[in-house]
Amino acid sequence: MISFLGRLRAFWNETITEVFVKASWPTAKELVDSTLVVIAAVALLGAVVFFCDFSLSNLVQFATKLVR
Repeated sequence: MISFLGRLRAFWNETITEVFVKASWPTAKELVDSTLVVIAAVALLGAVVFFCDFSLSNLVQFATKLVR
């Protein structure tokens, strides 16, 4: 049991060191820039999916009206 607690404590200490000492965190400007890029990419992808869905839906409606 003591070995397990020792390994758990070592793991915890290494995790804290990795997160707060060794990791490089982005600056506020980098974070804002990255967020804006992600929002723009999601909006662009959403517009493309909307356009494809709208076009294919109208194409299917047109094709079914021709067959009737």
